[in-house]
Amino acid sequence: MQGRVEDVACFFYVKEGGLESIDARGIHKIGAKEALAKNCGSYVQKLICTTDKNECEIVLVYLHRDVLIDIYKDDIPSFLRKDSNKHPEKFISNELVDQFINSLFIYFNNPSLIDDELSIIKLKELILILLKSEKYLDVQNMLSELFSTISVEFKQAVENNLFNNISMEQLAFICNMSLSTFKRKFIQVYSETPARYIKIRRLEHSATLLLSNNSAIAAIAYDSGFLDVTTFSASFQDHFQISPSKYRLDQIRK
Repeated sequence: MQGRVEDVACFFYVKEGGLESIDARGIHKIGAKEALAKNCGSYVQKLICTTDKNECEIVLVYLHRDVLIDIYKDDIPSFLRKDSNKHPEKFISNELVDQFINSLFIYFNNPSLIDDELSIIKLKELILILLKSEKYLDVQNMLSELFSTISVEFKQAVENNLFNNISMEQLAFICNMSLSTFKRKFIQVYSETPARYIKIRRLEHSATLLLSNNSAIAAIAYDSGFLDVTTFSASFQDHFQISPSKYRLDQIRK
């Protein structure tokens, strides 16, 4: 799933399963009973279902800039004036967050019970709860981004996502570019085609992982940004003239 949301911050809360959210600043992962507050921007998301019940349940609350301005009128709180390009961090929910999320389900199941006035009250309640959490600085950063121009340079956006399991089309989307524009910009910046550069960097990264941990080949392929282990193994063999498993074994024997 991918989307582009301007001037909106997002609060994700995972009740069951997990979530991977990838944007220009890299990947953000959260699991059950964890939350993430971040500026939406252009993003790619993957839902991770539980292995036993194959279920995933996530609550998403949008914090629109115009709505926040209207709520606080001319008296913009100090926490909205900060300016940071800090990578968002997940935080473990506390009892207040849990209770707030549970209180929303009555409105999810009965939409007629909610109106604009009540929505504003619930939104302010969420903001106040998050500002009392251990990760309140991340919440401040997330909210402040709505009131300042936050951008990530093209090269940094690419480097932040080299080893994330996304396609070139998705990487271009995260960089707010069409695929053709992305390819032209990439060659201009790196003096190399994106397909070749990204492939070599991912293969070199996988070679390092093969020697630094005992993870399965499939896991290393995924952690290096490859979409499937078959493509990874063939590319590794072609580049290093040896299979991933034999490369690991031979290097250990040396």
